[in-house]
Amino acid sequence: MTAKQIGWALHWVVRMAAFAMLMPYALAKLGLMQMGRPDFPDLLITLGEKSPMGLLWTFMGFSPVVQFLAGLAEFVAAVLVLWRRTAWLGGLIGFVDLAVVWLLNMTFDVPVKIPSAFQALLYLLVLVPWLPRVFRFFAGRATEAVEAPRVITSEKIHRVTRFFPVLALVASLGAGGYAMATGIPRALDREGSEPSGLYSVAGGDIAPADDLAQDNRWSEVAFGSYDGAQAGNFYRVEGGETPEGDFHGLFALRRASGALQLGFYTLNHDRVIIQLTAPVTDDGVNAAPRGPVEETLEFTWRADGDALELVPADGDAFVLTPSEIGTTLLDRPFSWVSQPFNR
Repeated sequence: MTAKQIGWALHWVVRMAAFAMLMPYALAKLGLMQMGRPDFPDLLITLGEKSPMGLLWTFMGFSPVVQFLAGLAEFVAAVLVLWRRTAWLGGLIGFVDLAVVWLLNMTFDVPVKIPSAFQALLYLLVLVPWLPRVFRFFAGRATEAVEAPRVITSEKIHRVTRFFPVLALVASLGAGGYAMATGIPRALDREGSEPSGLYSVAGGDIAPADDLAQDNRWSEVAFGSYDGAQAGNFYRVEGGETPEGDFHGLFALRRASGALQLGFYTLNHDRVIIQLTAPVTDDGVNAAPRGPVEETLEFTWRADGDALELVPADGDAFVLTPSEIGTTLLDRPFSWVSQPFNR
């Protein structure tokens, strides 16, 4: 085998590595699984409480179109590098795309800074054999074809290996399709459960405290609208078991003191079980509702028009009234021409 054949063999290895590393991210974005979509509990987290990464995830998740197109760009780049004739275009698209991803990771403090830089480098290496040709093209000069030798000289082996790109693509699409079918229930709608929404709270039997910073009365609550796997870490809660029920979703509670607690709720007919984790702090430990569960509450719930009532076994009921402005981010409709609404 000549040095040129060895070089192109290594180039094939780089192309396959580039494909394998990027395709999961591409499919996750195409299926709206990587950033998800903002849900009602997310609305109780203020801008000042957001982490830089959380802000980026909210920004990307808010628009399914943006997230989908970002995944489509990665998908096209990954597919194009499977075939040597189109690898140069895949390398170009992939390098530009991953350079932007790396920049976002750097400026929004996303942990995968080095992996994204490595992937960008891989796609640049894919492009390297065609770089002189690309430069001449943009300079308006004549460009000659890149002559690459056949690395596998055996015709019998080549008849089999030439189908590898197609098989790799079919396998990745099959795996991605399965993940989407099982991992993103209700990802494209917000039907949720009947209690789903953001509410202001009145009532209850929690006594006010003299010090507002210690006041544990309920101020606002949010019931998530995504069930199952879309509820994220529900099934990995520390110190708590998944209650039996028809619907499992995220839950958020803002107390009068300003403390924010994230957790989960389970509906079982007219019963709702709420599991709360520790109040959110700036240490990043419980940035997501993983646990351990600190408090488990059980209520009978009933609808009263648009309002809800949560009735404990003993004590006064909590009266939940839908928030009038708290859901603006999700409720604001699209329009081609409108008055500026920049808040």
